[in-house]
Amino acid sequence: MMVAALRLAVVVASVAACGASRAPAQQPASASPTDSLFGLVPPGYGQLNQDVITIRLRSGDLEIRFTPLDERVTRLLADDAYQSLNLLTNRYQATIDSLAAVEGIRRPGLALITFFALAPNTPFDPNLVLLTTRNRLLRPSAFIPLSASFSAQRLEVRTQAMGLYLFEDIIPVTEPFSIGYLGSTTDEWERRLTRFDRERARILGKVKQAPTSGTP
Repeated sequence: MMVAALRLAVVVASVAACGASRAPAQQPASASPTDSLFGLVPPGYGQLNQDVITIRLRSGDLEIRFTPLDERVTRLLADDAYQSLNLLTNRYQATIDSLAAVEGIRRPGLALITFFALAPNTPFDPNLVLLTTRNRLLRPSAFIPLSASFSAQRLEVRTQAMGLYLFEDIIPVTEPFSIGYLGSTTDEWERRLTRFDRERARILGKVKQAPTSGTP
């Protein structure tokens, strides 16, 4: 089934990319009861850059960059970074929904993964990126290539290939997890959690201080 899903990703992604358009920038919004229920802060108040939520893993001559596309962390980003990632997700939402249905996934975890070559003629296998949390292994169920070099699975020095990944369950961005590729692993995400908590608290404090508009 995974082979079929991967083929579907390539075909539908190409169609979705042709019809993509840039969404207008949003103004900072107020938190809703639903947002609070899911641990979300309102977008538009964050100050972090995308590197802060991107984990880097070195495996031989290959560097893997893993960015979770989960609004519990993307809303902590500065607005331009948040809007860029949000646009990417929205652009391929129909593809994501189709792949999730094919794979029988109710809550797919989404991530932007980049393979970066540090030496000439560097091979990579997009299926070998694994996520581990609480002794549970989350495997990628499907991916959507975002660059032509992704399908070749081989890179020249200082070139990269990007893909939008669907994991078999939601990525646990509020707790520790590790990323693995072949024999290399990193648990760097755990060391970022305190910074995320601080930024989340700062945003909530700022929202509380912001004047409300309209009448009760």
